[in-house]
Amino acid sequence: MKRYKTTATLGILLSASLIFADTYTPEQKAELGQKALHEMLQKIFSESMKAKRAFLADQTRELPLSNFATTAPRSEFIVNADVSAELQAGTESATVYVSTDGQSSWQSAPAYLIGTTGYETTWGGTISTNDGSSAHSYLSGLVNSEALGESYGTIIVSGTPHNENGNWPPSSNLYAHMVDEPSGDASSSYDITAVRGTYKGSPATDAEGNSYTDVERFYVSLTLSGSCCDEGGLFGPWYLYGVGIVNPESTEAVAYAIGYGDGGFGQLTPGVLKLTGDLTTGELDGFDYLSTNISYSTAGNNMQATTLMSYISNDSQWGTWPNSYNGFIVLGVTVEAGLSGTDVEVNLLDQTNPGLMICTTTSQNGNIALALSEPSFDAEANTLSVQYSDGDGNLPWVRSAQICYPNGGNCFHEMEMIPDGHTYEDGVTYSASFTSEDVADGDYDAKFWFADDDIESYPDPQITLPISVGGGGNSCEPAGDLNGDGLANVLDVVLLVNMVLAAADAEGCNDINGDGTLNVLDVVLLVNIVLGN
Repeated sequence: MKRYKTTATLGILLSASLIFADTYTPEQKAELGQKALHEMLQKIFSESMKAKRAFLADQTRELPLSNFATTAPRSEFIVNADVSAELQAGTESATVYVSTDGQSSWQSAPAYLIGTTGYETTWGGTISTNDGSSAHSYLSGLVNSEALGESYGTIIVSGTPHNENGNWPPSSNLYAHMVDEPSGDASSSYDITAVRGTYKGSPATDAEGNSYTDVERFYVSLTLSGSCCDEGGLFGPWYLYGVGIVNPESTEAVAYAIGYGDGGFGQLTPGVLKLTGDLTTGELDGFDYLSTNISYSTAGNNMQATTLMSYISNDSQWGTWPNSYNGFIVLGVTVEAGLSGTDVEVNLLDQTNPGLMICTTTSQNGNIALALSEPSFDAEANTLSVQYSDGDGNLPWVRSAQICYPNGGNCFHEMEMIPDGHTYEDGVTYSASFTSEDVADGDYDAKFWFADDDIESYPDPQITLPISVGGGGNSCEPAGDLNGDGLANVLDVVLLVNMVLAAADAEGCNDINGDGTLNVLDVVLLVNIVLGN
């Protein structure tokens, strides 16, 4: 009997729906569906224009993130990146991510502003990894949006893993968080807790010879507190789960959206859309489906979607691509629309702050040996320099210049060399200076020692350069001429014995055997020199 009542009730409701449906002509249904979709997209557009205004405000067009470089794959993996002044002003924290198992899993560590000479705007981090011969890495930062002229609070600016094989849907290890949103501000099936992103691309070079990643396809995931996704009813309410997409450097009042929706009398379908309107007010004028050729998934708690980047980047109003970020703004929304008499009522259920998705991942398999060249010494400034380059674009974690006694003698003064830039693949000049307090006048060997890999790969200095400090001072010619009178004789022996008894330092010409220690062995050797042995 209970089953009969349930069936009867459903039959009555269905009959009522069919009667109600007859009150709308096909034209009216299409008009109502279009209006519902317009009002839903208005929510995405207004939020997208707000984000675009923020990113366009007070921009100096300085490259925001550049010279991302790492060491070769090794257990102590080091990452550096140069951050623009305006982005750095708002950076609250940064995190380095690295994978040594083909992106199956990731390790992370904090990154900090190095701030020393040669690294004034460089952020760096070190991760203890499982070692291996390959590595993928990217950098993520939390930025105070006030530095961008808006009051979103803290937003994420992040690279992502690289979905190299185009896996669909991507597994969690191939996504990076672009937005983290508090839960509880909407009912569970519409409550966004995160927006994540990844991409598939290939290496390319722009017209100016700069390397970048040519993005073929992008992927986004809208994570909900509850299960995804509500399809609504024939007459509503209808739901749109969307991710807004904006080129932060384009001044056009245009946004794009990709997402899932069903209903609106057939007007609301999954796809990628172009939204146009007013940048200042955020009012939507119109929209078009660029393509319904997208893949989407509503399994579990995620609305995932992917499409070809060219559907958006080939649009004349998208703007320059790749831009200086090689990325775009993303933000998430969930919207509800339903009939209200002969009109449409729309509610924004949840929205997120924007995040900046940067389509950049550094990867390396094996290691090309570094190269040092053009060693030089400026005797007036007591400055050593050398040219460093690396076929992988790796940074050197050892960058040392050493002052040593000649002919294989001990090294007694070491300096860390400072770069004039961080374009390691193209070549960087490193330099270091010393004072007369560090190195006395005389003839020495300067040795340059660099390493981008474990020190076992570079056990010794790569270049030795003979130098004369202070015009050479006493040239030690002939050998054993300690007093500089041009002769090696008993006077030099007496002088050396006095030095040994006084425990003087081994420096200049007194260290006869070049072992860095002044003792009786030097006296014996000097006596043999004087005797002609």
